[in-house]
Amino acid sequence: MRALAEFIMRGRAQACFVALMGTFFPFVSPATIGLVTLRKGSTEGLVILLWAALPSLASYYFGQGGGLLTLVSVVSLLMMVVSANVLRLTSSWQMTILASMLVAIAVALGSAALLSAEIDVLLEKISGMFAEIAAGQTGEQNPGKEPVVPTRPLILGLVALMLSVSAIVSLLVSRWWQAMLYNPGGFGEEFRNLRLDIRVAGGSLLAFTLLLYLPGDFRFWAETMALPLLISGVSLVHFGVKALSQGRQWLVFMYVGLVVSGPLIGGLLVGLGIADSILNLRLRLAAREDRDQ
Repeated sequence: MRALAEFIMRGRAQACFVALMGTFFPFVSPATIGLVTLRKGSTEGLVILLWAALPSLASYYFGQGGGLLTLVSVVSLLMMVVSANVLRLTSSWQMTILASMLVAIAVALGSAALLSAEIDVLLEKISGMFAEIAAGQTGEQNPGKEPVVPTRPLILGLVALMLSVSAIVSLLVSRWWQAMLYNPGGFGEEFRNLRLDIRVAGGSLLAFTLLLYLPGDFRFWAETMALPLLISGVSLVHFGVKALSQGRQWLVFMYVGLVVSGPLIGGLLVGLGIADSILNLRLRLAAREDRDQ
């Protein structure tokens, strides 16, 4: 990864090449935009963005990609310039995460207005797929069970969640690359100290709870609101492993568990994020580290 980051920072041509070819690999193109923006500013980041967006725009121009997919793809890249600039100017991951979420929510709501007909077509296609799956199942396996019907809030919430996760994860990679090149070890220290203000944590928890109980399917909107708490919980685990001198296998267990058993491990991490905002668990862990030394 260090070699790739060094290649990107050699010059504009190299960064554009990686951004263009990185569209075939997860997070590479947006992380490239983020790294260039963090180091050189938004103007240079926008130049790299144009090359990263070229495949999506070409696909749409030649009729191979839909308007919604193209919009999401291009906006996910534009969000990197916005998010990286917020982090660059504020040095605050809390502000950066919130800014990324707000942009993602605005894009999801805006697409509902601008691409309403295309979303309806997408809903029809997905409903048809679900109906075929349900028809292929025997009645004995699911007696009396109604087939799942996707709704507009569900699709728009998924768009907001995907954009938020993509922007935050890609920016974490960008910051990691930047630290490897210019501040070795700095990213780990920065991420381990990512703690939410109690007002932000409380607002996130309140929004998450309200969305879960709204009529309609707002599960992905709720998960989007819980993202700051989840990331704070992950950061706390990293802090605890370092403070207690535990092996990295605990971090592996956490990430594997998050992938395999998302709701369970995710819920525990969200709970840790809330507890840390209220009780400042890092101070207790740091005090224990000092006693052990």
